[in-house]
Amino acid sequence: MRKLSQIFLFFILYQFVLSQQNDTIKTYYLGEVEVTAYRAGGEVLNLPMSVSLLDFSDFALKRKMDLSDVMNFAPGILVQSRSGGGDVRLTVRGFGARGYGDKSNAGTIRGIKLLVDGFPITEPDGRTSIDFVDLLSTERIEIMRTNASALFGNASGGIINFETFDVRNSFAEAIGMYGSFGLWQTNFKVGVKFETGDAILTGTIKNFDGWRQNSSNQKKQIYSVIKTRIAKETQLKIITGFVSNLFYIPGPLTIEQFNSSPALANQTYFNRKERRYNRIGKIGLNLTSPLAKNHIFDLRIFFEPKVLQRSERGTFRDFNRYFFGSGFTYQFYADEIPFRPKFILGYDDSYQDGTILFYNLKDGERGDSLRTNKREGGRTGGFVLKLELNPVNNFSISFGGRYDFHNYISEIYPAGIKRITQKDVLRMSKFTPYFSMLFKAGGDNSVYFTLSGGVEAPAFNEVDPPPELKDVSLNPLLKPMSSQTFEFGWKGVKAFKNSIMSNLIYSVSFFRIDVKNEIVPYNNGSWFFSAGESRRYGIEISNSAKFSTFIDFTFVLTYLSAKYLRYENDLGNLSGKFVPGIPRLWGSAGLKINLKPFVINPELIYVGRYFADDLNELEISPYTLLNISLGSEFSISSIKASITAGIENLFNKKYISSVFINPERKQPYAYIEPGLPRNWFISFSFVYF
Repeated sequence: MRKLSQIFLFFILYQFVLSQQNDTIKTYYLGEVEVTAYRAGGEVLNLPMSVSLLDFSDFALKRKMDLSDVMNFAPGILVQSRSGGGDVRLTVRGFGARGYGDKSNAGTIRGIKLLVDGFPITEPDGRTSIDFVDLLSTERIEIMRTNASALFGNASGGIINFETFDVRNSFAEAIGMYGSFGLWQTNFKVGVKFETGDAILTGTIKNFDGWRQNSSNQKKQIYSVIKTRIAKETQLKIITGFVSNLFYIPGPLTIEQFNSSPALANQTYFNRKERRYNRIGKIGLNLTSPLAKNHIFDLRIFFEPKVLQRSERGTFRDFNRYFFGSGFTYQFYADEIPFRPKFILGYDDSYQDGTILFYNLKDGERGDSLRTNKREGGRTGGFVLKLELNPVNNFSISFGGRYDFHNYISEIYPAGIKRITQKDVLRMSKFTPYFSMLFKAGGDNSVYFTLSGGVEAPAFNEVDPPPELKDVSLNPLLKPMSSQTFEFGWKGVKAFKNSIMSNLIYSVSFFRIDVKNEIVPYNNGSWFFSAGESRRYGIEISNSAKFSTFIDFTFVLTYLSAKYLRYENDLGNLSGKFVPGIPRLWGSAGLKINLKPFVINPELIYVGRYFADDLNELEISPYTLLNISLGSEFSISSIKASITAGIENLFNKKYISSVFINPERKQPYAYIEPGLPRNWFISFSFVYF
């Protein structure tokens, strides 16, 4: 650890020397993080928290099949493909690590708030299904890695916003992609620029036969965004969409099965044809307007009807859900008065309700026996207040907080009868404070300290009571997970004149997160407990440098130690054990070599050791993957054409990409999800302007 500390100290001194050079000819402007623009404030260097921006140019040469293809170069983010299709394991500084097991966890993410074009796709209970994330139609990914529930509410261990392409000029684009294991994707985009705004329509069809048994994926999506000025400075954004996503779940293997036949499915999952079939519609309205001088108002309203079907845990389930919500943010700022105050008031509220019909499962299909008729409803919301003051130039101080509430409703009806037989209600609330300081040095780097926090209510399937609790359908013993984050960071951008390096973007973050009531899965996720206390501390480093005119180098590294401080269950006293599912070290390094007309992009992905269980007996080996891709583009009249091809896992490394946390304790343990072997892809794109 001492040697590691010396390395980090050297790195910081190195960055400091770079920041003192005076031959800068420009400030490299990073743009604004839209998802944080109102609540966290403006440009990246003005944000007192860890923020990453991934532009389309950062992942243009990637496969773009799932999030693990495009998000490996954001520090603190761990994304691992679960079966090679669209289902991924996603954590931010360890948040979300528990959400992988046997109980309703496939295809959903925990602990992190995800948005598409600023509208949440995270449900009120904190689960996120990424059906509406379309990487072929995404221009920018905005990531807030700081635990920021104090600003954004439930399940905000991190914030990730996927922004659809902006329309700068009218265009039409068609994309075709083909690859290993029956992969093919087609995508079209049509953008229209008009006098008062713009509109874009996108559509994607995806097919993946899968490399394991029972792991295929078929997805169809259509989506539109219209932006228009309805007054001089008032903008209305309208989004609409529909997605159909069917994916099969191969399930976990034992270590013996992984070593001998990793392409097999778990036999139980295979027999049940374990799968999810999601059909979701979406409509959203966003109005942004200055009410008067120095006043800004932002209002969002959205609605998502859902029809979901699942074959899981021996039953066939039909879901009908209705997810709707709204939120507003009011901002007042006054640069002409002392301390240049900025005041932010916000409120958001979301609600989801609907029925679940449980049928018997017959040969993997819905049987003719209705076993349970159940209603599940959940609501979450909260108020946020924030005041920012600038007592002197280049120095700001912010403080505020957020009050959150979470409500769950469960009703169970006898099959075929309307009379209510069992109703249960569970309510939770929490106040989270916020404080930060930021100092900007020279206009091109900043240093900050943030005291923030998080609150995460358990997801609906996690509040199911253990068997020993009778006559209740919601677990009254499970508490919301709360956390407090201390973070110190330094970030900057430098441009150089008459140097081999033309510009450099860098960031370093140190953090400690104290967690109370950590939500822990037990028995393969069949039940959930609250661990008393745990602590995480870590360091994140990100560097992106451009050398001369033809080489770009990107490097990210994350060190994270996560341990239980106070936790005891029927297995014994687990205090001092590592929290499962969280590696201590991971990182990536990549080059872009511009040898016109080709761009070559080799990259290394490293994930270190971690444990799959609370006892720290099931250790997952580290792995390193080498990916390589290349691309070329050319123009013919008004058409720009491009071709991209690549090979992932070039050396065909056999590795464990994901695990089921705390598997059922009977030999042999089934907990391993094998990683995708060597695979190739090729993509063609044609854009007409």
